[in-house]
Amino acid sequence: MPMVGLGVYNISERETQRVVEDAISAGYRSIDTAAMYYNEKGVGDAVRACGVPRDELFITTKICDSCYTKEETLRTVDHSIKQLGLDYVDLMLIHWPVGNPTVIWHTLEELYEQGMFKAIGISNFYPNTFPKIVDDAKVMPVVNQCETHVLYQQRKMLEYLKPYNVALEAWSPLAEGRYGIFKNPVLMRIGEKYGKTSAQIALKFLIQNGIIIIPKTTHKERMVENINLFDFTLSDDDLREIRLLDTGRNVTGWPSDALKYEVQNANEI
Repeated sequence: MPMVGLGVYNISERETQRVVEDAISAGYRSIDTAAMYYNEKGVGDAVRACGVPRDELFITTKICDSCYTKEETLRTVDHSIKQLGLDYVDLMLIHWPVGNPTVIWHTLEELYEQGMFKAIGISNFYPNTFPKIVDDAKVMPVVNQCETHVLYQQRKMLEYLKPYNVALEAWSPLAEGRYGIFKNPVLMRIGEKYGKTSAQIALKFLIQNGIIIIPKTTHKERMVENINLFDFTLSDDDLREIRLLDTGRNVTGWPSDALKYEVQNANEI
């Protein structure tokens, strides 16, 4: 699984094909979508049109949350596969820990064993709900995708996941540009040392901590910037300074009120 991918949340289906084709031409090989984004078709159209062999691309989507039974889960998966128009999905995630996550997971395990997915994982699971998956899993999740960025570094979540060999994948790795992250003096000063932008420093920090990132942008020049992260290494002093930016709180307002308990208590792991 590539360490850098493109997220397509909140991009219209009509625009998604162009955005994904631009990303692939810029060197991206990982694309992250979801049933709830209503743009899976645009991703699939881009995959077919881009000219890159399917086995060189890594496509992630996420199952709708409202499933309580195996039959509902199968229908939801079938809808995503048809929208994408692909023979298989590289990574299928449970989007949120609602519905019946245990039933959903066991259904995904069966489909994984049938070859419909190359891997399965979870998203937005915290200690209250994570055991619902792993305690009775035949197939372990490969990732847990959560809001993670320099302002909300999820260090304890990283440690929590290690014994399970589950990777942390960051959605909103640039905090949606909030709280002046692009003008942050620490990130800007470190960026000057390496000839990089504050965004590149923020993303590199996550990568050096072993966190997979899926920054979202519709602009090709930003796509190029966000993937141009592998020609420098942050020093130990840089990493220590950036760690001090952690507020221990999420900034996007997600998840919903019903799930906020888990997010607010994530640092008590």
